[in-house]
Amino acid sequence: MGPVALIYLLYRKTVLVASAAVLAIFVLSGCGAAPPGEEVDSGAKKVVTYQGGEITEGEVVEGVERLSAQSAASTGQPAPEVRPGSPEFEAAKAQVVPQLLTTDLALSYAEENDITVSDEEVQAEIDNTKQAVAQQAQQQGQEGDPEQLFGDALQQFGFTEASFREEVRTGLTVQKVQGEVAGGDAPTEEEVRAYYDENKETQFTQPEQRCIRHILFNKEGEDLANEVKGEIEDGGDFAALAAEHSQDPSNKDQGGDLGCVPEGQFVPEFDEAAFGAEEGELLGPVETEFGFHLIEVTEIRPEGETPFEEVAPQIEEQITAEQQAGEFQAWVDGELESRDVRYMPGYDPNAPVEAPEGAVPEGGAPPEEGAPEGAAPEAEPAPEGEQPQE
Repeated sequence: MGPVALIYLLYRKTVLVASAAVLAIFVLSGCGAAPPGEEVDSGAKKVVTYQGGEITEGEVVEGVERLSAQSAASTGQPAPEVRPGSPEFEAAKAQVVPQLLTTDLALSYAEENDITVSDEEVQAEIDNTKQAVAQQAQQQGQEGDPEQLFGDALQQFGFTEASFREEVRTGLTVQKVQGEVAGGDAPTEEEVRAYYDENKETQFTQPEQRCIRHILFNKEGEDLANEVKGEIEDGGDFAALAAEHSQDPSNKDQGGDLGCVPEGQFVPEFDEAAFGAEEGELLGPVETEFGFHLIEVTEIRPEGETPFEEVAPQIEEQITAEQQAGEFQAWVDGELESRDVRYMPGYDPNAPVEAPEGAVPEGGAPPEEGAPEGAAPEAEPAPEGEQPQE
């Protein structure tokens, strides 16, 4: 997985995957929801309404496009074009609509209850994401300026810096709402210990790790790499020489330190050299697509169980998160019921799959007059006297 995929995956505090930065927040306290389809423009047409807000067709399309990009990035493939009406679009739409609704409801609750996120909180989250993207890139042997790596990832997902900032603000706001509406008691020590014992083999057994540092030279720098290697072998300071010579800006000022990682995190030539070395061994120059590396394995950590005391806080956090997720979903379900959610045909994620053109759904009646051909009946009827606009 590359740093582009990580831009999404590291944004783990956001409850949703759809694009929420562009959501319009309408807080119409005490007012009934307007009927779907009041707008005639495709992008602005209301496809879901509820007391206090609505979701437009344009928001759904953007969410589907973002979901497609995220899915493609996780495999390292370019994002396919997902056309409205295609089976891929319909499947993605069934995920996106609930996500948009959940975001909208949480943001409405935040506005109604004065829940805000400061600029400092947003910047801290962005800084953490930038750092994590750079670390993931360096572990895979991908060199480059951290700001450039982050900018490239933003571009592939269709974000500007401003829109990603708003995405982060949205995610942190949703997180705060979840914490407020889905509070609960922390798990007991017995519950934490039971989780550890049940998952010891699958989650808490660490593979062998190598602690590694390197100095990168460009593709014309093999001779210089050999000279620097000689200096190190004669007692030269590896960290100081990395700061002086390394072409890897992400870690040269940390002495070339790449951290402690399991096998398979680097490009093949680098990985093979590092995981075939003895502790304390100096390797190189090792040629990769990035240039020539001097590599030193500073420590070998054998496979073994992670002690309970070391992972207990992580387990407690995970159990709490799972409990909160369940309670938050129950809150969302209650909000959906109380806010009288209404869907345009084809946008209700709980509706039966549409039948082929002209077919009558099994056990049901033909589509009502005026509905799109082949469309499944609405799960909720439109207000009396009004027909949803096609």
